[in-house]
Amino acid sequence: MNNELPLIIECRCNEITYRQDNPALPYSPKEIVREAVRAWEAGASIFHWHGRDPESGKPRNDVELYLEVIQGIREQTDLLIHPTLGYITQNRVEDRVRHILAVNDDPVLRVDMAPVDFGSLNVDFWNPQAKQFTSYDQVYVNTRANLKAVLEVFKEHNIYVSSVCWDVGQMRTARCFQEMGLLPQETLWEFVFTGEVMPAGAAATIPGLQAFMAEVPAGNQWLALCWNGDVMRVAAWAITLGGHVGIGLGDYAYTRFGKPHNGELVEKVAKMAHTLGREVATPAQAREILKMPPRAFARQELQATAN
Repeated sequence: MNNELPLIIECRCNEITYRQDNPALPYSPKEIVREAVRAWEAGASIFHWHGRDPESGKPRNDVELYLEVIQGIREQTDLLIHPTLGYITQNRVEDRVRHILAVNDDPVLRVDMAPVDFGSLNVDFWNPQAKQFTSYDQVYVNTRANLKAVLEVFKEHNIYVSSVCWDVGQMRTARCFQEMGLLPQETLWEFVFTGEVMPAGAAATIPGLQAFMAEVPAGNQWLALCWNGDVMRVAAWAITLGGHVGIGLGDYAYTRFGKPHNGELVEKVAKMAHTLGREVATPAQAREILKMPPRAFARQELQATAN
């Protein structure tokens, strides 16, 4: 790994968490676009989000909700757009990818990358005070048949895939799909560490990070994030070891900083990178680092077209 590459920061703005811990977490398309602009101004080059009901915050996969966000981001930033897949509870692959394919033939609005989680896991939360799980039967089921079907769609439509892995076994699974020719050789590996309340994922330790790194094919880039946990310590390791960082209110509320918005969290990682002697990548640099083609339209051209 080349630790002189500029640092790619991905803003992970809302996932499936709610506002009880931080009211800055966005639900509506307008709020999500606001957070995208804040993150971009602070140094993010990739923006990841989930469709949410604008009022209740419940997960929604309406194409219109995604289109409004994509349009707003393209008009105001040059961020790499990275929406979630449709929720796994939707059994049909067509339903999971509909919002991504809806813009795929548009050279301006098409998304830049789509995430694929490479396996299943138990998602019961742990209560450290009660020393009990809050449930005992919650499973995120993501079969290899489902993975194969999603990857076949993405290959057909030439969509860049980020490989999201919650443990080393999922890294090994993803590499099998590379050998099958369904996962491209150029992918961004996203290592998911988890905090105390989510023990099913990888622990945020140096040995845990090294185990992930050992599975990364030569020349590929990797990024570390922490779901339901504070990523800051992992971020310092990733910055010094040549990786990249994901952070946002979708992963953790960061109440030790008060009630920060996503841009303020991105800014903390950017400042850490500068302190540690590493530059922060612009979206254009991120495209180059990830070996993506340049975008067909600049945001100024999109604004002119809209007018």
